[in-house]
Amino acid sequence: MYTTLSPCDMCTGACILYKVARVVIGENKNFVGGEKYLKERGVEVVVLESQECVELMGRFIREKPRVW
Repeated sequence: MYTTLSPCDMCTGACILYKVARVVIGENKNFVGGEKYLKERGVEVVVLESQECVELMGRFIREKPRVW
């Protein structure tokens, strides 16, 4: 699974339920989700630390705090 942010609790649960073997995360500076939980259950977690993703999500959070 590829995702811009660290997966939320629901997405983390879906990864476990559907036996996703690897989760590739664009960035986890703006939000840290269930990465530890995934790793504990044998899921490979790769964090790209993409500056583009950090900036994109940071801007979204600043501009739309009510949605975030």
